[in-house]
Amino acid sequence: MKKKSWHLDRRTFLRGSGVALALPFMNAMAVGAEEKAIKELPKRAAFMFFPNGVSLPPEGNAQHEDWYWYPKGEGRNYEFRKSQEELNPYRKDISVIYGISNAANRKMQPHVGPTGFLTTKAIEKGKTTFNSISIDQEIVKHLGRQTQLSSLVLSTVGGVGSMSRAFTLSYDEKGKGIPAMSNLKEIYGRMYMANSPAAKARLKKKEHLLNKVYQNAKDLKRRLGTEDQQTLDEYLSSITDLEKKVENDKFWANRLSGGAAPKMKLDINYTDVENYIQTMYELMYLSFKSDITRVATYQIASEGGTSPVVNLSKNIGLTKDLHGLSHASTKGNTGYEDWAQWDKFLAKQLAYFIKRLKETKEGDGCLLDRTLVFQGAATSKVHNNHNYPLILAGGSKMGHKVGQFVKYVEEKNTLANMYVRIANCMGAPIEKFGDSTGVQMTEMFS
Repeated sequence: MKKKSWHLDRRTFLRGSGVALALPFMNAMAVGAEEKAIKELPKRAAFMFFPNGVSLPPEGNAQHEDWYWYPKGEGRNYEFRKSQEELNPYRKDISVIYGISNAANRKMQPHVGPTGFLTTKAIEKGKTTFNSISIDQEIVKHLGRQTQLSSLVLSTVGGVGSMSRAFTLSYDEKGKGIPAMSNLKEIYGRMYMANSPAAKARLKKKEHLLNKVYQNAKDLKRRLGTEDQQTLDEYLSSITDLEKKVENDKFWANRLSGGAAPKMKLDINYTDVENYIQTMYELMYLSFKSDITRVATYQIASEGGTSPVVNLSKNIGLTKDLHGLSHASTKGNTGYEDWAQWDKFLAKQLAYFIKRLKETKEGDGCLLDRTLVFQGAATSKVHNNHNYPLILAGGSKMGHKVGQFVKYVEEKNTLANMYVRIANCMGAPIEKFGDSTGVQMTEMFS
């Protein structure tokens, strides 16, 4: 590219009193290969879910002003209340969404919310056998295999669960649940296995075996008749998949060989709630930073009173479990405030993740600029499947018009429309997802 008059050289300095300071990176410096590199920077998306909705004391209630989950004001003039105040430093990077839900599940039974959170299928307890594909996997399908891991599927419980008590957010093209990982060491191992000495040794052994098979086949073929040569060729073609896998493993081993896996404390149980969740976020952050994957899902907790992680709230010092907090919100003088303490805890963890992405420089901005962080629940308050509490952070260089409190009319929109636009921001050229209606949501996306 020819250098324009407004282009700056990266060696431009601010000089004075014997001091020389290099200018920070600016778009005007992006000439030729540098500009091309910026355009090719990866785009990422993280989807997180929490159960049971949020604290929403009604107007007139003494707890409404401080502990209502949605912020004060609207548009670009909004401010988080006490339960979300940890997010105030990142208000300009965040959109809060009001009046959106999954249209197919507005009348579903209690606590099946996570099953349909990233999909669009109506889930009937005891009747629905398979889900529809989740938006994260729809994005993966369109992007192809550009990274070592096509996606990271995480949850605090782990596994799949059932259609009425899901422990995963992610579903494949056939609607089958993709098992979520919950063990921090396992997740770390999956992320960095291609770069481990053991993995490299196994790879070398597989390469040696394949080479030996092909050499023996070449020697044997010379002594075979035409019909037997054809049989041998058919046999060799049957091991093509293995060869492709070896080549893929070799590619990622070479790509990751430049940097050692970071040292981390991973022997953390989910009962150490804050450290566990922050480590989950740290692993997601590292997977994006190192381009190990570009799509991740994390179910922070699952729905219902029988959930294996229902006591997460008690583990941080609250008096009731997650299910109990939501049901007791209308009781006593502090029911909503008690529930809002859990909301506040979740906001603190989300702020940690956003901060890590924002403080990491990348190209002409930071990692957050090219990462969409979507978090929410599948109920507004317990057993109410309307008006999901939703936050979308980051992605300012992906088409997200950040820094707003946007209100929609639920009857005129559906969550699937937002998923279409998120997929478009990721570079997946889809026009429809499930029951999407074509609403472009131009208030939030360019």
